[in-house]
Amino acid sequence: MRSRFAAFALGDAEYLWRTLHPEHEDRALAKDPVIRTLKSTFDSLKFMRLTIIDAKDTRVLFLAAVFEKGQDRSFVELSTFGHDGTGWRYLDGQASPAFDAKKAAALTIETFSSGRVAEP
Repeated sequence: MRSRFAAFALGDAEYLWRTLHPEHEDRALAKDPVIRTLKSTFDSLKFMRLTIIDAKDTRVLFLAAVFEKGQDRSFVELSTFGHDGTGWRYLDGQASPAFDAKKAAALTIETFSSGRVAEP
């Protein structure tokens, strides 16, 4: 998870492609358009900070501090990873716009998954 966030922050679209699980929906697409789409996000978004909130088995709950032209676009995501025989790869994720960081820090995988997420 941390290495993928760093790749977003550094604009490394090739790494992001390589770390997608073979069953991720984007892997059904041609590589070049996915890489172009990823690169276009690097032009407008700044990935500032990653906070791991909870982790269990193959899932990681995190808060990503992301900004677009000074506007806070931060989000909380529950990511699922799968092993492809070589390493752990990003399988999918469920995201929610971030709210107060203290409230986000109090989340767990269970509360996020159940929808018992405190509103802003």
